[in-house]
Amino acid sequence: MAVVCEAVTLSFIPVSRARVATVSRLREADFSRFLKNKKAATGYSFLGANIGLFWFAFIGLTATIATAITLNHFDTNNADPSTIAAKLGLGVLALLVIVITSTTANAVNLMAAGSALTNIFPKFKLTPALWVVTLLATVMTFIPVYVASFLTTFETFLDSIGMFLGPEIAVFLVDYFIIRRWHYNVGALNEVAGPYWYTKGYHLTAMIAWVIGVVSYLVLNQFAIIHAYTGATFIAMGLTALVYWLMVQRKEKTI
Repeated sequence: MAVVCEAVTLSFIPVSRARVATVSRLREADFSRFLKNKKAATGYSFLGANIGLFWFAFIGLTATIATAITLNHFDTNNADPSTIAAKLGLGVLALLVIVITSTTANAVNLMAAGSALTNIFPKFKLTPALWVVTLLATVMTFIPVYVASFLTTFETFLDSIGMFLGPEIAVFLVDYFIIRRWHYNVGALNEVAGPYWYTKGYHLTAMIAWVIGVVSYLVLNQFAIIHAYTGATFIAMGLTALVYWLMVQRKEKTI
């Protein structure tokens, strides 16, 4: 029984860490920007993230297959590490290990969230921004207790990442690599009425393309074959990228 429980635990933790690691590239820039050159800031971060990502994914895949073979089925209710720790009789010690290991990821997440909040509101200092996001995150951790199970809540969280951040990333990539051709005037990013001011500080074209991407995700996710095999994120990203590029091209022709 202990072996089975351990296999179930392994099958969940690496896979969840691997899926979240995909999004962690968004927050790497908060730390890698302090490196001395562009090669170190991009290459080493990309290499390190992918080694960890694919290694955890491999362990999770192997453990999941082993669990399914051992039990002759896969019970998603065993996905909560704390539940497995309780079944193994590890008690407080195991829970402390889970909490401590979670702090390493949460520290990076909170730092990225606080930094993002100061970017949205430049007059907001980093320390109070960190307090705001930390308190908000603390409240949200209690959602699984009152709303749904741990696994259901976590899957909803991952769906939200794919739905909101996927189209956003698509806009970023198209704007920087295709439209701006690898160049931004960093000094003018916060300049009022500057080249990146757009419509009273809002890039409406990008926002419309993003909304279309989010809606397309919701629609695509209703198809069983897409939900089961490919997922809607990458398709929605491709559609968002195409819509944004076409809208920008049309706008440039009318100017």
